Amino acid sequence: MSKRNRRRTPPRPTVVFDFGGVLSAGHDPVPDVHELLGGDGETLGAALWAERDAYDRGAVSPAEYWGAVAAAVGVEQLSAQEISEVQEADNRYFLRLDPAARALLHDLARNRVRLALLSNASEAFGEAVRRADWFEAFTLAVISGEERAVKPEPEIYEVLLDVLAHETGGVSIPSSILFFDDRRDNVEAARALGIDAHLWPRNGEQHPEGTEHGAEIARRVLTERGIPLD
Repeated sequence: MSKRNRRRTPPRPTVVFDFGGVLSAGHDPVPDVHELLGGDGETLGAALWAERDAYDRGAVSPAEYWGAVAAAVGVEQLSAQEISEVQEADNRYFLRLDPAARALLHDLARNRVRLALLSNASEAFGEAVRRADWFEAFTLAVISGEERAVKPEPEIYEVLLDVLAHETGGVSIPSSILFFDDRRDNVEAARALGIDAHLWPRNGEQHPEGTEHGAEIARRVLTERGIPLD
């Protein structure tokens, strides 16, 4: 066999994005939820985030989560319709894509780059994501609420690797995955497994002057890795 035939074909890269604060335009749904539930905004915000980890890991139901948030501002009980409305408000907020992130997705999709989501989010949000028009560009989504594990726990990254291996009909090579997340601990956990992970400054927050937008950081990294964007 010639040396040429013995060469291993480089693995096809996969670009994986977090959602909140990376693809989404912002990371604070509290004002939108406050419009429906009322009460003190700071109290509502504290309750929303205090309970969020359990909701994102699938440990509590929508009724339990939104019921706890509502109770914090004096709303004793939510009907099924009210729970649905609050969840939809939360979904709508996060599904507003950042313009620069949307443009990046467009360029990647146009070049047929394999895309995936890896997000700490509820099952309800996972369903909403898959209904979004832009999700057609994605091969898959790994949602923490569906997997009962959240970043930065190793288990959810292992789920991603397993799903990608299934999609490709072989073994998923961590170094062929480029991952962008707005939390440093999530990035470091991914790197510990060999994933090519990078920090994306959170959309919708103030950053020191001169901080690049995450989409610009991603474009530079992707170009360095030989992934087409033209």
